[in-house]
Amino acid sequence: MKDYKIIDIILRRPVTVVMLSLMVIGFGLFALANLKVTLYPSLDIPVVAVSTNYRNVSPEDMSTLIVEPIEAAIASLEGVDEIESNVRKGSAFIRMRLKDGANAREVEMDAREAIDRIRNSLPREAAPPVIFQFDPENFPVMRLSVEASNRGLDELRNLSMDLVEPLLERINGVASADTRGGIERTIYVELDPLLVAQNRLTIAQIENAIRQNNVQVPLGNLVVNRSSYSIRAQSVYTSVDEIAQTVITTREDGQTPVRISDVALVNDSFVDVTTVEEVNGKNSVTVEVQKQSDANTLDVTNGVLDALPDILDRLPPGVTINVLSNEGTDIDRSISNLAQSAVFALVLVILILILFLGGWRSSSVVALSIPISMTATFAAMYFMGLTLNFVSITGLALAVGLLVDSSIVVLESIVGKLEEGKSLFKSASEGTKEVIGALWGSTLTTLVVFLPFLFISGMTSVFMKDLAITISLAIGFSFLASFILVPVFASRLLPLGGFKKVSLSSQVFTRMERYYGRSLQWAVTHKMIVFVLIGGIFYGTWFFNSSIESIFLPSSDAGQINVNVDLPAGTSLVQTGTAIKQIAAELEQEPYVQTIVTSIGTSGWRSESNTGRISLTLVSPDERELTSDQIAMQLRRRFDLAGVRVSIFATGGSGFRFGGRGGWGGIGNNIRVTLIGPETETMVGIANRIEEVMLQDTLVVSVDNPRTSGVPELHYLVDRQRVSRAGSSLSEVANSFKTQARGTQVGFFRDGGREVPIEVRNLEQYRQSLSDMEQIQVLQIGDQRVPLENLGRFEAVEAVNRITRRDREVIMDVNISVNGDANAQRDRIIELFENDIVLPDGYRYEFAGTNQDTRQGQSDIFIALLFGLILTYMVMASKFENFRDPFVIMFSIPLAFFGSYLMLWLTGTPWSVPAGLGMIILVGIVINNGIVMVDYIHQYCKREEDANNYVYNLIAAARRRMRPILLTALTTIGSMIPLALELGAGSETWSPLALTVIGGLTFSAVFTLYVIPVVLISISAKRRRAAREFKMHLRSIA
Repeated sequence: MKDYKIIDIILRRPVTVVMLSLMVIGFGLFALANLKVTLYPSLDIPVVAVSTNYRNVSPEDMSTLIVEPIEAAIASLEGVDEIESNVRKGSAFIRMRLKDGANAREVEMDAREAIDRIRNSLPREAAPPVIFQFDPENFPVMRLSVEASNRGLDELRNLSMDLVEPLLERINGVASADTRGGIERTIYVELDPLLVAQNRLTIAQIENAIRQNNVQVPLGNLVVNRSSYSIRAQSVYTSVDEIAQTVITTREDGQTPVRISDVALVNDSFVDVTTVEEVNGKNSVTVEVQKQSDANTLDVTNGVLDALPDILDRLPPGVTINVLSNEGTDIDRSISNLAQSAVFALVLVILILILFLGGWRSSSVVALSIPISMTATFAAMYFMGLTLNFVSITGLALAVGLLVDSSIVVLESIVGKLEEGKSLFKSASEGTKEVIGALWGSTLTTLVVFLPFLFISGMTSVFMKDLAITISLAIGFSFLASFILVPVFASRLLPLGGFKKVSLSSQVFTRMERYYGRSLQWAVTHKMIVFVLIGGIFYGTWFFNSSIESIFLPSSDAGQINVNVDLPAGTSLVQTGTAIKQIAAELEQEPYVQTIVTSIGTSGWRSESNTGRISLTLVSPDERELTSDQIAMQLRRRFDLAGVRVSIFATGGSGFRFGGRGGWGGIGNNIRVTLIGPETETMVGIANRIEEVMLQDTLVVSVDNPRTSGVPELHYLVDRQRVSRAGSSLSEVANSFKTQARGTQVGFFRDGGREVPIEVRNLEQYRQSLSDMEQIQVLQIGDQRVPLENLGRFEAVEAVNRITRRDREVIMDVNISVNGDANAQRDRIIELFENDIVLPDGYRYEFAGTNQDTRQGQSDIFIALLFGLILTYMVMASKFENFRDPFVIMFSIPLAFFGSYLMLWLTGTPWSVPAGLGMIILVGIVINNGIVMVDYIHQYCKREEDANNYVYNLIAAARRRMRPILLTALTTIGSMIPLALELGAGSETWSPLALTVIGGLTFSAVFTLYVIPVVLISISAKRRRAAREFKMHLRSIA
């Protein structure tokens, strides 16, 4: 035994230890009060995105005019690994996935510069591209609805922007408040084609007249008498009448002006309604509240809630504000429930200590290490810039049971010395020194198990990093507490004059030790049977592993259900609204529904007249008997409307994405089959065949095939020869057609500090039918006007409603949502491509979706586990200075995995990323037990006088280690019970982790007591000979 002099120094300065403990507690409580509270961990997601809009433009034109030029500009940026673009009517979203190690901020700046260089080549009417990093911290922390049944959407939007936004932005910590929805004011210059023709005007003349009369140009400075004046030519519109009075040209007499009012009506109106949003049947607009990056989410959301009564007092009668989503409430609920689980776990651990450590004195010595370790962890988190979130809180809850492991081992060693009749000081000194080496090695092995977590990227790292850091900090501080606090408090609190275990639990343990000694004698004399049993356990681990379903994440009940509604392509907004309101009226009758938000003309980021979404907020889980997933399943069976496609899912599915507030977004298990090839029509045929086959399976919820939701389009095919003979160009024809049919923005009208767009287009009666389109006059040749029908023809086609590109190749995604095991459906698709669908040359397919996330999660866990085991072996080899003892201890790991898989199988729990994390945590725990046992066996056998009787000494040493091993297992299992029972929101995610640890630790704690001694004997010829002699001795005395 090494002479750790620092232990004696610590024991001689108890007051200093107490003062340091109080200081740590003080710092920890201060840190806890000031830790930033968020729902999600701080993430460094390697994605930079570009978003742009171009109203009413088809996906093909969006791709050609905007997406392809942007892709070309950013394709060569350093650090970009993959570019994926999603294009829909009027909008495009381009995502750059970065290489490992790339600086997202630098890539964002480079992308902004690259796109600025090509900005002038993009359509003038398109919205400027928005470049941003993908960070959940930038999501709105609250969504409010400003609603009224007696006011229009225009008035609600103005109230929100003029009154609600400024008041919200005054709140401390609020970065911005942005109004969404409603209708926007627009000045329409609506042309009468007949009057335009009579005055022999061209569309370009009208557009230029408005632009040239609405200018503000700086002309420099003028210095007069030592005073400097800025000079600017200002001729901007200040009233709508000024637009109407704008002179376009003069008549043939050269004097009579032709004004805008002579050929058009100037209407102060609103942009054409393409989306409508209602909350519980009332007109509404939404306000998204964004917090400052360094602000505490709870402080911001509470500040907004406190300010709402004052804001409501300033609004007109009948206008109300409702909270649609509140991340603060979700944080408070999730963290409160997890904190309650941690407190419950703490209480269970203390009860276990009192019951099994023989009284309040010994249990107090161990229990005192918990608050010290926990508050030290809070202080470290504060100085490291970590946040309190549902992952780090879970790490603290999991660590409660691990905090006392080292302390129990130290206390048991001290008690052993007291039982030998030694003094309190000497017992505390020698008992701590005896186990500190083993504890240092076991603590280090636990820490290195978590080390690979820090280098894993992807969504799995969301769970790994904060959890690993939090648990590692807590375990590290608990090790310090075990050799600083426990010996000091033990030397002061344990009874003088020796220590006698007289409690009922101590008597139980004494009997268990005797039984264990006899059963271990049988095991070491029947090693072959033990190894056969180990082989059976290895097989059982493989069997249960292959029998358990795998998912990425367990479902969590966020209390949110989304209902996506799709009608046939081309359905008008009014018809879509009628269908959605019919569905919403039925949903209002559901007793579990609290709030209904209907969005007509939009679903997610899709904006099409035939789509819509109904977002349901459910009452709290305490007020309903069914989970969100169960309610969604019931609703799916109810809505079967002819011609209406309804897809219903809870946002807390096992698919992972940051979406709705308070839960993991997703649609249960989904598989995305990505088709890649040169011809869209060929891929459409393949997609249709996949849909046809997959929908025959009742476990398939839905198949989202881009072709099934195609949109009707009119293509105008221009006769180039006719245009040339008319002395014009294709661009002139196209621009004139676009202005009259769709409208062209020609400037802004400034009113009250706002810029109101000015658009030129034809009167509505001249743009209602195909015949109207054909009669649009686009050219003026002398006295003759040339209509479109003389320059080409229209052709009706059906086009895909979206285009997806990856690395500048067109791809097509078929999304399949399934109930049950997604792997089985994935295998069906592979079989389909092998036996049914023959891919032509140049075509290929890939898998993605949550099923792919699951496989990636399994791969990440396996890599982390593999490297963790290698590092653990290296640490143990260094600690024991040999290669055999670490090998012996590693035998306990498959025993733990068998227990984990058995527990998942018995409870019907699928394997998931949290379950994988539980297995990695389990490795550290069971190896700790193995190190403590092997180290103590070596020490005991060396110091005993009868050193030659190795088997007797081994059994005696193992008996002495049984009690601390079982106690540490009990405390850890007790700390996991609250999470395993899913007591409260947020615990559903971590229940598989707790079940994995409970099952693995229960099984390994018992079998490790037998397997390690047996293997330890079997790896040495000398020990095997001692075992044979021991067996013969037992027979001789039988």
